[in-house]
Amino acid sequence: MSRSYRICVRESVSRVIRAEDRVSTHLEILEVLPPEEMAGLLGDELERRGFQRQGDGTLVRRAKGAMVTVDPAAGTVTATVETAEAVKVEAAKDGRALDLAGRNAERVRESLRHELRGDLEKKVGEKELSLQTKVSDELEAQLGALREELDQTVNRVTAEALKRKAARLGRIKEITEDAQAGSLTIVVEV
Repeated sequence: MSRSYRICVRESVSRVIRAEDRVSTHLEILEVLPPEEMAGLLGDELERRGFQRQGDGTLVRRAKGAMVTVDPAAGTVTATVETAEAVKVEAAKDGRALDLAGRNAERVRESLRHELRGDLEKKVGEKELSLQTKVSDELEAQLGALREELDQTVNRVTAEALKRKAARLGRIKEITEDAQAGSLTIVVEV
């Protein structure tokens, strides 16, 4: 009568997983003034709102794990959230072999290791997917406030551009501005 031996194999995987999500949009700014002037007004307003001017002319702000980059010349906005996390997954599998140290035992061990590696890769993949979902949810949560802030910025830039344009047309007699309603009335004497 032959006897079988229990073979146990343990494996672990340690990795740093990364996840990133980004969204880009284009600001709809009326070209009341020449494009370079409008870009200058947009850049100035963004700096007042905490953006830092970069060497390439873009403006960047980092907050709550997100990075918002605005190119005032092109009118593009890109919001990015990225994160990294160290993960360690472990697993064990049991099998049976006719011998404890011979060819049969080695084949069983290799087969178990191969299965374990597949299982571990699957677990790491699940953790990557979970992290990616978390990053995407975080970006989506921040987009609402960002959208509102960018709308306010565009309104301020447009209002300032209209004031400058009116001043070039003649003498401004009266300016009435209602930020809540989003209305601006400029009376110009030509």
